[in-house]
Amino acid sequence: MILNKYHFTKKLSLRNTDILIYHKWPLIILTIVMIVGFSTSIYLYMLDKYSLLYYGDAVSHLVRAREFVDSARPGLLEQIGTGWLPLPHLLILPTALVDPLFKSGFAGTAISLPCFAITSVLIYRIIKAQININYIAVTGTLLYALNWNIIYLGIIPMTESPFMLFFVASAYYLQKWYLNSYNHYYLEPIKYNLQRTSIRSLYLPIQLIDLLKCSFFISLATLCRYEAWIIPIFLVLFVLVSIIRRNGITDYGIKFKALAILVSVLSFSGIVLWISYNAYYYGDPLRFSNAVYWSAAYQAIVGTNRIHLYLQPLNVAAIYTITAVTIYGPVLLIAGIIGYVSQRRYDSKETKRNKNILLYIFFSLPPTVTVLSMVLGIAEMNQRWFNSRFLILLSPLIVLSVSILIARLPKGIKKSHFYLLSTIGILFVYQFVTPALGFVVTFLEARHFISSGTRPFSIKAAEALTSKYNGGRILIITGSAQQNNIIQQSGIPLRNFDTILEGNTWNPSFKKPWLYNKYIIISKEADPSAANVSRYWLHRQQQLSKYFDIVYENKYYRIMTHKQNPTPIGCMLYR
Repeated sequence: MILNKYHFTKKLSLRNTDILIYHKWPLIILTIVMIVGFSTSIYLYMLDKYSLLYYGDAVSHLVRAREFVDSARPGLLEQIGTGWLPLPHLLILPTALVDPLFKSGFAGTAISLPCFAITSVLIYRIIKAQININYIAVTGTLLYALNWNIIYLGIIPMTESPFMLFFVASAYYLQKWYLNSYNHYYLEPIKYNLQRTSIRSLYLPIQLIDLLKCSFFISLATLCRYEAWIIPIFLVLFVLVSIIRRNGITDYGIKFKALAILVSVLSFSGIVLWISYNAYYYGDPLRFSNAVYWSAAYQAIVGTNRIHLYLQPLNVAAIYTITAVTIYGPVLLIAGIIGYVSQRRYDSKETKRNKNILLYIFFSLPPTVTVLSMVLGIAEMNQRWFNSRFLILLSPLIVLSVSILIARLPKGIKKSHFYLLSTIGILFVYQFVTPALGFVVTFLEARHFISSGTRPFSIKAAEALTSKYNGGRILIITGSAQQNNIIQQSGIPLRNFDTILEGNTWNPSFKKPWLYNKYIIISKEADPSAANVSRYWLHRQQQLSKYFDIVYENKYYRIMTHKQNPTPIGCMLYR
């Protein structure tokens, strides 16, 4: 009853228009982002039906998700794999089972776009709580939501959009917990003639709910991207320091302190779950970090970019800065830096610790991990925009700093609608100009994948396979990335593919494929995960020719069909 009276009194003190705006703008932002994102996805698909699948990883994410149900060995443990964290694949699974969505890439849009839209709403609420000026919160949100580099990542089947949702949601609830703990209503109940103990007994569970939600979303973020693995450490340390230093909470007793710490420790649950799975299924709790072919460290070591980044912080800083300027524009980045500096100078004059520093630190954690990973040789970037998508992790920090700068503008500018709108308009110029100039680098990076290497030829091979397929099993020896491209584009059920990689040469269908498969697809330049097994049968084509005819061949791929001899083996094969 006490809490209800408080919230009712608080609402009465607000103007009706303020209440209406508070509830109206999140819905408006959600609608704008959904419309812009869906319209963009339709427009890109009409230009090129592969536009939502340009990233090779986008195709692989769809295939991995569908393999939980549709594969030769379906099942969660059998198909969850290692290297990639599992949650994005589980989220995409329902839409990936719909054939038209799976083949077009809209299966990813159906998940990524709502995540992108909700993230935008949460950014609005975060800025509104920090600054409490509605037009600034809307401006900051649109600077995020109308950046075309972010929009493209928000409509394709990649991990960035779900991760940003869970990351920003955890920041939102951490901010709520932090700000509510300083609520003077609870720290000064005497003016309301209420008992301090009765207030605390009702309020503390509510306060911990926000911290629990924060831990929950952090755990989900840690199951999306490894950049989030530093966040639980920060949360536990922050809660410990807050409990020790906060006068208003030190009187709550050991029970509350222990409960708050326990709730914060729950943020490690995603990490514990993933390590436990790797220990159980692979016998190595750190399999995801050292797996040959699949781990990020292995990819970086065999890649060509590590030599320019490993233990070279100046090179890392240069490529990261260049990419950031290209994605956000120099004006927005400079405005963000000025906003941060001006805020810190303002805070230094205040006697209280500033509430913004918490979000600054929190939002900087994943980008910091990215930079350190490049210095340590685990992550890659280059000036051809490879992995430019990593810079999306920097976006909440930038828009928060820019929003603070707008709030700190001189009164003369803020009082003049012309000067204020002109100043805000300048911040949007770059992101509106970049599509016209064809300089949306996340899109350029993705388009490079589909126009280079084996990718164009894998699409042609998939089309040839579809035209010739009339049932039966397909042995595919190409390596993981290439096989995913062919499988996804063929439209053939995944359970009909017999995939051979370096680790499963024990499979009888690899040793005597004519006994088990009606079709064979071999890559002449297979991915490292199937390079040796591909060469094995390429060098024994004469033996295969006894049982199979070559029906299609291009620069990279060879497709063969069984001769269909009327023998007992043939009857077993085609029944």
